[in-house]
Amino acid sequence: MSRQTLSDTLLRDIRNLYDNPDNYDVKIIVGDDSKMEIFKAHLVILCARSNYFRIAFSSNWAKKEGDFYIFKKPNVSGLVFQIILKYIYTGTITLDAVNVESNINELLIAADEMNLYELVDHLQQFIIDLNSLNNDWIIRNGIKLFNTISRHKGVFPKLEEFSNNIMSREPKLLIGSSEFWGLDNDALLSIIQLDNLNMKEIDIWENLIKWGIAKNSSLNSDMTTWSIDEFETLKETISSFIQHIRFFQMTPQEYFYKIRPLGKLLPKELEEDLNVYYIVPDCKLVTKVLPPRKSYSSILLVNHFNLISYWIDGGKEVMPNGLKNGQYKYSLLLRGSRDGFGIEDFKLKCNNKGATVVLIKLKNSNKIIGGYNPIKWSGSNKFLNSNSSFIFSFYSNTLNSFTIVLSRVAISNYAIADGADKNQGFGESDLFIFKRSCKLAHYSAKIHDSENFEIDDYEVYKVIEK
Repeated sequence: MSRQTLSDTLLRDIRNLYDNPDNYDVKIIVGDDSKMEIFKAHLVILCARSNYFRIAFSSNWAKKEGDFYIFKKPNVSGLVFQIILKYIYTGTITLDAVNVESNINELLIAADEMNLYELVDHLQQFIIDLNSLNNDWIIRNGIKLFNTISRHKGVFPKLEEFSNNIMSREPKLLIGSSEFWGLDNDALLSIIQLDNLNMKEIDIWENLIKWGIAKNSSLNSDMTTWSIDEFETLKETISSFIQHIRFFQMTPQEYFYKIRPLGKLLPKELEEDLNVYYIVPDCKLVTKVLPPRKSYSSILLVNHFNLISYWIDGGKEVMPNGLKNGQYKYSLLLRGSRDGFGIEDFKLKCNNKGATVVLIKLKNSNKIIGGYNPIKWSGSNKFLNSNSSFIFSFYSNTLNSFTIVLSRVAISNYAIADGADKNQGFGESDLFIFKRSCKLAHYSAKIHDSENFEIDDYEVYKVIEK
């Protein structure tokens, strides 16, 4: 008999003990009084598979009644314990079952409590893989998951990193969900504190206000009818979050129309500093001014930026194998979905910032088009001369050399169209950002089949030499 067959036989026999628990010596009572269930188990199996049970039985946590140990576990449901007990006996768990998906937060907590760390790791990876297929699960279950992570800080590191990645790329999957108002105080605070939270600061503020109102059943949504006491109730609810809102990173219009009318919700010192700052921006402030949030690209991966760095240094169209980080880093100046798609938004965020890269994700496509401006945008209403600018196209889901187009400037006098209005882009017509058009004129190759395009989102990055 082979070694493999012997081990299979052993596993089969132990599994039979789960299916037919003859000669059991442990009764495990799970659930509370209203939903109590009793499971039969074997002391030797429980202790061999879990340090939690080994300690429990050696420390007399379980009572001996006749031939049986009685162990009570009221904080776990019968369904969840059944799944865990099957895992203890068989080493298997069917994660695509509906009852597992709907109880996965409780499963995580129970598996960690019972020191089943391999199962904890497996469950974390399952959630991450599940969301990589589509976003439906995180939309339905994200609030419960974030609350679980927040209540068990440091226990589920993979999920903490996963949740931070969601917030840095697609926070509206959570904050835009109908269940957002169920987010715990600590969970919401951990989100608002993130330096890489990918939301406009004014949107963070407005959602905080809605969350605070939803947390108080006595408050109605029409704030124009509120008394002083009602404002005090909301102020107390959101007070611990205020210091983490980047009020000084908002536009004057956002401050004037969205913050100033609700000044009574702010600490007096902060309210006075904001009133002064938006009239005299260079004034000395008492309040600590937080830096802008650092956002990762919602359009591209690291390898795409490595390729752009390679092109900035004069590289060819095709990327070398194993291309590493170049000598540049990229600081996000503007994201259309976060900061706006208008020319004024562009001027406010991107003018006079030095060399930049523009990335445009086309609507209903994985295609990215863009360009590198090695000088700066300033609204001079002139063509800027450059020998090193280029425009390009590739796909966000691949770096296949057959789908990459690198188009370097052919007539340097027309490299950059530094328009004062919508004539902002590259060449006389090679890539116009706000006219949403590209027609070959002063660059070496056409980057898009059609002369016009629709934008799903776009980003502008400041290029910084390391």
